[in-house]
Amino acid sequence: MTKSELVGSVIPDYGMMPAALPEEDRDRWAAMTAAQRRRASDRLEAIEGWNRGTIPIETALASTGLSRSRFYRMAAEWRSTPSLATLGTFAGTGGTKSKFDGPVINALQAAVAKVVADNPGETVTRLVELMLAEVKVEGKLPGISKRRAIVEDELRRVASTGEAGNIVMLDCTAVNLPREDGRPFALFALLDKGTRVILGAAIAEDAAGADGYRRVAIDALARLETLESSLPWAVRTKEIDIALGTDVEGSARVVDQLKARVHTNVQPSSASRRFGKYFRTVVGLRIGRVEITPLRTEDGLATPDNGDMTPWTLEEAGETLRFAVEQYNEPLLQELSGRAGGRVPDDLAAALKILAA
Repeated sequence: MTKSELVGSVIPDYGMMPAALPEEDRDRWAAMTAAQRRRASDRLEAIEGWNRGTIPIETALASTGLSRSRFYRMAAEWRSTPSLATLGTFAGTGGTKSKFDGPVINALQAAVAKVVADNPGETVTRLVELMLAEVKVEGKLPGISKRRAIVEDELRRVASTGEAGNIVMLDCTAVNLPREDGRPFALFALLDKGTRVILGAAIAEDAAGADGYRRVAIDALARLETLESSLPWAVRTKEIDIALGTDVEGSARVVDQLKARVHTNVQPSSASRRFGKYFRTVVGLRIGRVEITPLRTEDGLATPDNGDMTPWTLEEAGETLRFAVEQYNEPLLQELSGRAGGRVPDDLAAALKILAA
């Protein structure tokens, strides 16, 4: 998509500094070439449009020429530190980049993720020291400000991935609760990867797909009325991962509807071992009396506690699940209460309304 297609018939004046940039960037803006200003403006417009939900990610990537991971990182950095520096090395001047030894910078960026992950709560100064200790290549080290910038960039990246709604996962799997015919009921769950909170959960007769997606979306929309004020929300939902149900074709049609109507990255999984994969990773194998039994999703009898095959009704199973989810979420919400802020991303809310319908 061309720039004129992105913004309509109005061609922007690249001589005027965008109002979103801080006043301290004015001298730097004045020193930039027309091409550099255009690149900065394109990136700024794409980031702000994507944050508002008016520009899909594919359009934002096409207009900026950035990779998906680099764009997401830049958008997160812009939220915390809006400046020309955030939009790139002076939006592509190359003036600063040439001063640094490429292999050394690469080594520092490779080391910083591990250092930040292994040392939560450490100061930036200490993290810089630990990062330098990890680097074994020879070459000229960047100055103190650049070293700190590398650490601060990683801290912002980690903070953004820990926000609610950044990446959500919709899983389905058999559970240990038996139906009348001895087959297991199915659990559908909407999981938040960053906070590990269960945003929605529902019991269905089976894991076919569409009905379970509808049930969990309805539960999530109701549950989010309470959870919204308790979580630190991302501005946008970067990715929705969906485990396709046993009715793969029917589940795929639901996914296609989401892809067509929601401006986010929808990733379906049809792998043979998809059932329960997200739940096991984010939550574990069990909450309360409900245990996931992925291998029983397509075939086999339920495996209830103590072998008691007394059938459950759908309502009984649903009530047991609701109580287990509340018990599971409670300590997580207490830990996150100090970071709460924002609102449910528009992408996520739109996706849930589509699924619920």
